Amino acid sequence: MHTNNNSEPTTLVKIAKSYDYEIAIIGAGGIGSHLVSALVPALHRGDLLMSTERITIRMYDSDMVSEENLAHQRFMPDDMGKHKVTAIAESMAPFTSDRLRLVACPWDVREASDMKPADITVVAVDSAVARRVVHSSDTIFLDLRCLGDGYVALDSSVDPDFVIKMTPDQPARSCQHEDAISSGNIEFGFLLAAAHGAQWVL
Repeated sequence: MHTNNNSEPTTLVKIAKSYDYEIAIIGAGGIGSHLVSALVPALHRGDLLMSTERITIRMYDSDMVSEENLAHQRFMPDDMGKHKVTAIAESMAPFTSDRLRLVACPWDVREASDMKPADITVVAVDSAVARRVVHSSDTIFLDLRCLGDGYVALDSSVDPDFVIKMTPDQPARSCQHEDAISSGNIEFGFLLAAAHGAQWVL
Protein backbone atom coordinates (compact mmCIF):
# COMPACT_ATOMS: atom_id res chain seq x y z
CA MET A 1 0.00 0.00 0.00
CA HIS A 2 1.30 3.46 -0.82
CA THR A 3 1.54 5.75 2.20
CA ASN A 4 2.41 9.37 2.80
CA ASN A 5 4.87 10.65 5.37
CA ASN A 6 2.23 10.35 8.09
CA SER A 7 1.75 6.65 7.32
CA GLU A 8 -1.83 7.33 6.20
CA PRO A 9 -3.23 5.70 3.05
CA THR A 10 -2.90 7.96 0.05
CA THR A 11 -5.92 9.46 -1.66
CA LEU A 12 -5.48 7.07 -4.60
CA VAL A 13 -5.74 4.00 -2.37
CA LYS A 14 -8.69 5.40 -0.43
CA ILE A 15 -10.60 6.06 -3.64
CA ALA A 16 -9.73 2.71 -5.18
CA LYS A 17 -11.48 0.81 -2.40
CA SER A 18 -14.85 2.10 -3.62
CA TYR A 19 -14.04 2.75 -7.25
CA ASP A 20 -15.07 1.20 -10.53
CA TYR A 21 -11.87 1.18 -12.58
CA GLU A 22 -12.05 1.56 -16.36
CA ILE A 23 -9.27 0.34 -18.65
CA ALA A 24 -9.42 0.85 -22.43
CA ILE A 25 -7.40 -1.24 -24.88
CA ILE A 26 -7.54 0.03 -28.46
CA GLY A 27 -6.54 -2.67 -30.90
CA ALA A 28 -6.89 -6.46 -30.79
CA GLY A 29 -4.12 -7.54 -33.13
CA GLY A 30 -0.56 -8.65 -32.49
CA ILE A 31 -0.05 -6.41 -29.46
CA GLY A 32 -3.58 -6.09 -28.10
CA SER A 33 -4.61 -9.75 -28.27
CA HIS A 34 -1.55 -10.89 -26.33
CA LEU A 35 -1.68 -7.97 -23.89
CA VAL A 36 -5.25 -8.70 -22.82
CA SER A 37 -4.61 -12.45 -22.71
CA ALA A 38 -1.80 -11.79 -20.22
CA LEU A 39 -3.54 -9.04 -18.27
CA VAL A 40 -6.93 -10.62 -17.55
CA PRO A 41 -5.62 -13.82 -15.89
CA ALA A 42 -3.18 -11.73 -13.86
CA LEU A 43 -5.99 -9.49 -12.60
CA HIS A 44 -8.62 -12.14 -11.95
CA ARG A 45 -7.67 -12.75 -8.31
CA GLY A 46 -5.64 -11.19 -5.53
CA ASP A 47 -5.46 -7.95 -3.58
CA LEU A 48 -5.36 -5.70 -6.63
CA LEU A 49 -8.80 -6.83 -7.75
CA MET A 50 -10.16 -6.87 -4.21
CA SER A 51 -9.06 -3.26 -3.65
CA THR A 52 -11.61 -2.04 -6.22
CA GLU A 53 -15.35 -2.41 -6.58
CA ARG A 54 -14.96 -3.51 -10.19
CA ILE A 55 -12.42 -3.45 -13.01
CA THR A 56 -13.83 -3.13 -16.51
CA ILE A 57 -11.59 -3.61 -19.53
CA ARG A 58 -13.08 -2.41 -22.81
CA MET A 59 -11.38 -3.58 -25.98
CA TYR A 60 -11.98 -1.69 -29.23
CA ASP A 61 -11.36 -3.06 -32.74
CA SER A 62 -13.59 -3.63 -35.77
CA ASP A 63 -11.32 -6.23 -37.39
CA MET A 64 -12.31 -9.86 -37.81
CA VAL A 65 -10.03 -12.86 -37.41
CA SER A 66 -8.51 -14.10 -40.67
CA GLU A 67 -6.22 -17.02 -41.43
CA GLU A 68 -3.11 -14.84 -41.68
CA ASN A 69 -3.71 -13.61 -38.11
CA LEU A 70 -3.22 -17.10 -36.66
CA ALA A 71 0.57 -17.05 -37.03
CA HIS A 72 1.22 -14.14 -34.68
CA GLN A 73 -1.99 -13.08 -32.96
CA ARG A 74 -3.64 -14.90 -30.09
CA PHE A 75 -6.45 -16.61 -31.96
CA MET A 76 -7.42 -20.18 -32.77
CA PRO A 77 -8.59 -21.55 -36.14
CA ASP A 78 -12.15 -21.75 -34.77
CA ASP A 79 -12.06 -17.97 -34.25
CA MET A 80 -11.85 -17.17 -37.96
CA GLY A 81 -14.76 -14.99 -39.05
CA LYS A 82 -15.40 -13.63 -35.56
CA HIS A 83 -14.65 -10.10 -34.48
CA LYS A 84 -11.27 -10.16 -32.80
CA VAL A 85 -12.59 -8.52 -29.64
CA THR A 86 -15.39 -11.10 -29.40
CA ALA A 87 -12.98 -14.02 -29.81
CA ILE A 88 -10.71 -12.63 -27.09
CA ALA A 89 -13.61 -12.01 -24.71
CA GLU A 90 -14.80 -15.59 -25.22
CA SER A 91 -11.34 -17.03 -24.57
CA MET A 92 -10.98 -14.98 -21.38
CA ALA A 93 -14.44 -15.87 -20.03
CA PRO A 94 -13.05 -18.38 -17.47
CA PHE A 95 -11.21 -15.50 -15.78
CA THR A 96 -13.90 -12.82 -15.82
CA SER A 97 -16.56 -12.18 -13.19
CA ASP A 98 -18.85 -9.47 -11.84
CA ARG A 99 -15.74 -7.79 -10.45
CA LEU A 100 -13.56 -8.20 -13.53
CA ARG A 101 -15.31 -7.54 -16.83
CA LEU A 102 -13.94 -7.72 -20.36
CA VAL A 103 -16.24 -5.91 -22.76
CA ALA A 104 -15.89 -6.47 -26.52
CA CYS A 105 -16.40 -3.25 -28.52
CA PRO A 106 -16.31 -4.25 -32.21
CA TRP A 107 -15.74 -0.81 -33.67
CA ASP A 108 -12.78 1.49 -34.28
CA VAL A 109 -11.92 4.59 -32.29
CA ARG A 110 -11.97 7.61 -34.58
CA GLU A 111 -13.27 10.26 -32.18
CA ALA A 112 -13.69 10.66 -28.44
CA SER A 113 -17.35 9.61 -28.51
CA ASP A 114 -16.35 6.17 -29.82
CA MET A 115 -15.07 5.12 -26.42
CA LYS A 116 -16.17 5.36 -22.82
CA PRO A 117 -13.90 7.60 -20.70
CA ALA A 118 -11.24 5.45 -19.07
CA ASP A 119 -8.85 5.81 -16.17
CA ILE A 120 -6.04 4.40 -18.27
CA THR A 121 -5.86 3.66 -21.98
CA VAL A 122 -3.47 1.52 -23.98
CA VAL A 123 -3.19 2.20 -27.71
CA ALA A 124 -2.18 -1.02 -29.45
CA VAL A 125 -3.26 -0.24 -33.00
CA ASP A 126 -1.39 1.40 -35.86
CA SER A 127 -3.80 4.29 -36.35
CA ALA A 128 -2.73 7.91 -36.11
CA VAL A 129 -6.39 8.88 -35.71
CA ALA A 130 -6.92 6.63 -32.68
CA ARG A 131 -3.64 7.74 -31.18
CA ARG A 132 -4.56 11.41 -31.46
CA VAL A 133 -7.95 10.82 -29.87
CA VAL A 134 -6.22 9.30 -26.86
CA HIS A 135 -3.35 11.80 -26.76
CA SER A 136 -5.82 14.69 -26.61
CA SER A 137 -7.92 13.16 -23.84
CA ASP A 138 -7.49 13.46 -20.09
CA THR A 139 -6.68 9.78 -19.67
CA ILE A 140 -3.38 8.35 -18.53
CA PHE A 141 -2.18 6.54 -21.64
CA LEU A 142 0.39 4.16 -23.03
CA ASP A 143 0.95 4.20 -26.79
CA LEU A 144 2.59 0.98 -28.04
CA ARG A 145 4.09 0.59 -31.50
CA CYS A 146 6.11 -2.19 -33.06
CA LEU A 147 7.66 -3.32 -36.29
CA GLY A 148 9.62 -6.52 -36.72
CA ASP A 149 11.58 -7.43 -33.60
CA GLY A 150 11.45 -4.00 -31.94
CA TYR A 151 8.88 -1.78 -30.28
CA VAL A 152 8.37 1.76 -28.98
CA ALA A 153 6.35 2.81 -25.93
CA LEU A 154 5.23 6.39 -25.30
CA ASP A 155 3.14 7.30 -22.27
CA SER A 156 1.35 10.38 -20.98
CA SER A 157 4.46 11.55 -19.11
CA VAL A 158 6.30 12.12 -22.41
CA ASP A 159 6.58 15.69 -23.72
CA PRO A 160 3.41 16.35 -25.79
CA ASP A 161 5.37 18.01 -28.60
CA PHE A 162 7.48 14.88 -28.98
CA VAL A 163 4.36 12.68 -29.02
CA ILE A 164 2.88 14.85 -31.78
CA LYS A 165 6.12 14.62 -33.77
CA MET A 166 6.03 10.83 -33.43
CA THR A 167 2.43 10.59 -34.69
CA PRO A 168 2.45 11.66 -38.35
CA ASP A 169 -0.27 10.84 -40.85
CA GLN A 170 0.74 7.59 -42.51
CA PRO A 171 -0.95 4.41 -43.73
CA ALA A 172 -1.52 1.69 -41.15
CA ARG A 173 0.84 -1.25 -41.44
CA SER A 174 1.35 -4.68 -39.93
CA CYS A 175 3.77 -5.32 -37.09
CA GLN A 176 5.41 -7.85 -39.42
CA HIS A 177 7.78 -6.98 -42.25
CA GLU A 178 6.62 -7.85 -45.75
CA ASP A 179 6.63 -11.62 -46.41
CA ALA A 180 7.37 -12.45 -42.75
CA ILE A 181 4.06 -14.30 -42.33
CA SER A 182 4.14 -16.10 -45.67
CA SER A 183 7.74 -17.21 -45.12
CA GLY A 184 7.13 -18.30 -41.53
CA ASN A 185 9.83 -15.92 -40.27
CA ILE A 186 7.65 -14.32 -37.60
CA GLU A 187 9.20 -11.38 -35.75
CA PHE A 188 8.24 -11.04 -32.10
CA GLY A 189 8.47 -7.35 -31.29
CA PHE A 190 4.71 -7.44 -30.71
CA LEU A 191 5.19 -9.82 -27.77
CA LEU A 192 7.71 -7.47 -26.17
CA ALA A 193 5.24 -4.61 -26.59
CA ALA A 194 2.37 -6.70 -25.17
CA ALA A 195 4.40 -7.70 -22.11
CA HIS A 196 5.41 -4.08 -21.55
CA GLY A 197 1.77 -3.03 -21.80
CA ALA A 198 0.45 -5.65 -19.39
CA GLN A 199 3.13 -4.79 -16.84
CA TRP A 200 2.47 -1.05 -17.25
CA VAL A 201 -1.24 -1.50 -16.55
CA LEU A 202 -0.55 -3.50 -13.40
